Amino acid sequence: MKIAASFSALFALALVACSSSGGSTSSSDPVDPGIEGGSGATQETNGKGDVYPTANQGTKKGNTIKNYKFVGYLDADKADGLKPISLADFYDPTGETYELIHIQASGTWCSVCKAETQATVPLADQIKARKVAWIITIAEGPTPGVPSTQQDLDKWMSTFNAPFTHVLDPGNKNLGPFYDAAALPWNANINAKTMEILSAGVGGTNDGAAILKEIDAALAQVK
Repeated sequence: MKIAASFSALFALALVACSSSGGSTSSSDPVDPGIEGGSGATQETNGKGDVYPTANQGTKKGNTIKNYKFVGYLDADKADGLKPISLADFYDPTGETYELIHIQASGTWCSVCKAETQATVPLADQIKARKVAWIITIAEGPTPGVPSTQQDLDKWMSTFNAPFTHVLDPGNKNLGPFYDAAALPWNANINAKTMEILSAGVGGTNDGAAILKEIDAALAQVK
């Protein structure tokens, strides 16, 4: 296990990020609508009809994050199976429901990803009260470099019972441009009102107080 190349500002004192060998991006899972050619590629509005912002899209701090689309379980609800989920679903210009979107990209083999997830579970009510949508993406399964499958996602959710939205991003097909494919976890904070990237970096922590501090620092940037 290699040390991750960089950390986001408030994760600098956190656990060392896991790393993988990268590699294959193929998957036997149903087509992810977030990938070019997927069936969900035309959705560009939220549930209220607000048009998703497209100006200044990119992968750096200050850019607007693209409306990536996935399949997964909204709020960990598995009752009706996998459903299309896009970042537009959390776009909230008025901040009525969400002010911040936190994305945690993980692999099921990654010990730091597991520790971070376990640390967030007791914080669920506090995270929700802050109007934060916490999204966990599963990129790889139990073998580093091997793309995730629905079975990997289901097992992860059964293990942690984290009441957050969980989605598949097999082989980092959507979020790969944001970070070194050999390093997980990756964490990012997005302004839900504008979809601006506020902060992002590889690494994670199992310190609940640090997680809330990092969230509050990001919320302070939301306008």
